[in-house]
Amino acid sequence: MRRVVLVTGATSGIGLACAQAFARAGWHVVTVARRAGGLSPAGTIAVSGDVADPLTSTRAVNAAIDHFGRLDAAVGNAGVTLAKDIDHTSEHELQHLIGVNVKALVYLAQAAHAALAETRGSLTVVASNKGLVGQRGSPVYVATKGAAVQLARALALDWAPEGVRVNALCPGLVDTPMLHSFADAQPDPAEARRRLATEQPLGRLARAEECAEAVLFLASPAASFISGVALPLDGGFTAQ
Repeated sequence: MRRVVLVTGATSGIGLACAQAFARAGWHVVTVARRAGGLSPAGTIAVSGDVADPLTSTRAVNAAIDHFGRLDAAVGNAGVTLAKDIDHTSEHELQHLIGVNVKALVYLAQAAHAALAETRGSLTVVASNKGLVGQRGSPVYVATKGAAVQLARALALDWAPEGVRVNALCPGLVDTPMLHSFADAQPDPAEARRRLATEQPLGRLARAEECAEAVLFLASPAASFISGVALPLDGGFTAQ
């Protein structure tokens, strides 16, 4: 019997790598993103929509049940960033970050809870190591990632009696289109990429595929007694 996973933000970066990793491992995959594309192997269906809309998660979970009859894991990966100080953060930006980085996780948890309880499955939140430590220049982003980590920890306790595991993956800097966009906006993009890589104790950026393998592990039977964990995947950054 093939397991079924739902992955949000699945058309690029960590989300796409997660969807591909689960598909290679033999899972059925339901991808959720604002736009279609990125993945189309057998056993995969795509649901388009804004994760900040609660109906999107409901439609995605229903699609998993309708097409595959079950849901074994959900991965709340969709996220946005904002490199602005508090005084220059607009109301629209505030609401957008909270909507995608926090509310969307709540909506996913609400939509997936019953189905995950049925299979004694798992929810993995892709947060950030900035949910564990502070960072200058992006207080709202840091606050939302802290909320994501704490949501995962609290749900792990609430859902433990049902056998549902909840964990947070906390990546550091990952070589993704989002990071490339940030570097390209700097006065010297090449220098920005070099600086970002050398800030990591292991001396390089993480790869999206490395994050995906960690998520796949957390959803697998090999992690059957791991719940409530906020796992840094940051080359040692939070050990400093």
